[in-house]
Formats: sequence, structure tokens, C-alpha cells
Amino acid sequence: MAETFKLPVSSYEELIKIIQAYAAEKEGTALSLDSLQHSTGIDRTLVSANNGFLVQIGLITEGNKKAATELGRALGRAYSSKIQDEIVRMWREIIFEIDFLNRMVSAVRIRKGMDRSNLLNHIVYSSGLKDNSKSRAGAGAVIEIFKVSGVLNEVDGKISVNDESSDEASLQSTGGNVESKGDGAQSTKQIIAYSATTGVTVNVNIACSVEEIDIVGEKIKKLIETLSK
Repeated sequence: MAETFKLPVSSYEELIKIIQAYAAEKEGTALSLDSLQHSTGIDRTLVSANNGFLVQIGLITEGNKKAATELGRALGRAYSSKIQDEIVRMWREIIFEIDFLNRMVSAVRIRKGMDRSNLLNHIVYSSGLKDNSKSRAGAGAVIEIFKVSGVLNEVDGKISVNDESSDEASLQSTGGNVESKGDGAQSTKQIIAYSATTGVTVNVNIACSVEEIDIVGEKIKKLIETLSK
């Protein structure tokens, strides 16, 4: 068996709580397991077991105490601010950059769809981990990530690839991009499209730093309300 891939050990919902907790701290702030347990309500042993997955996909740093990376901060804040387009875009970026996740999508495509239990079994087996309740919970969380990103669809227990979403070129056009800068800052450009009843489409570019992402959702809401009048 090839080198193992560390799956999460919790549900998708618990995994997002951990990501948000890391992202809520100031840039570069490393958190202890006790701090994360206090902020998430998730046992420190579960937090620790999930950290391996988060390190592998580039959302937190390595080390005894871990901090959110720029991508981790952006994703966590997008969840906190409920900016769905950014959540989708960042998960797609991660999926197509991480070989293991990319191969799981390819497996579904090659088989022209899989039922949920078969995909879950395939993820656990391919990871090289023991088939136990934690690995299966993690595989379930990975499937939810695929679904949230729009890369996979599930209908009546049958999971298939959304080829429009899985195309690399289309990923880049669905919600802007994140650019890393040498000084550690990060800017997000987001395209918002509003179609009026007259058929006119207005495209607006919004630029913001990571520190401002918490208030972007409110700005977008106000902008759409204004355009609707």
C-alpha cells in the first residue's frame, strides 16, 4: 500500500468548527489543543486527530502548536461570514491541488458514478488507514466537502461527478481568485453578478484584505439591495 493519507476523524460539521477556530485568531497565532477544545467544544484528542488532515491540505501549519495558513484563515472566515462562493472556490482549489482528493474524484468519474457506501469504502481503502469508525467518519466528511464544493453531486444515494465544476478552467471563473503577496497579505477579488428584470447584468469587482473578509458579506448584501431598488 502506498503512503497513507490522513483522513479527518470527525464529521464535516466538526471539521468546519475547527477550521473556524483557527481562522478566528490573529494571523500567525499558534493555538494549543486546550485552546481549541475550549473554543470549539470538541475534545482535544479529536482536534489533534483532525489536525493531520488540515496540515495535509494546507489549512494549518505544522508544529506542536498550529496556526491557520493564509488559505485556512480565508476559508474559516468565509464560513463565518457565510460567503458561499468563496467556500466553493477554495474547496475546489484544494481538491484539484491535492493528489489524493483528485484521485477520489477521478475514481467516481471512471466508474460513471458510485453509491455513497462504495465511495466511502474506496476512500478509506485508498487512504491506507485502518477501516474503523473514525476513518469512516473522515471519509464521510471528505464526501461532504466534495458535495459542498459542487465537484460531486448526490441524488438518491448515487454520487456522480459534476464535470462542469471539475473542469480546471471553469473553477477559476466561478468566484474570483486569491493572490498571495510577499508581505504575507492576501487580497480577494470576487465577482458578483446581478440580473435585473430588464435582462441587464451588472458585474462588480470587490477587493478586500483577509482582515476585511468578515464584513464583505454585509457589504455585498447592501450592494445587492441597492441594485434591486
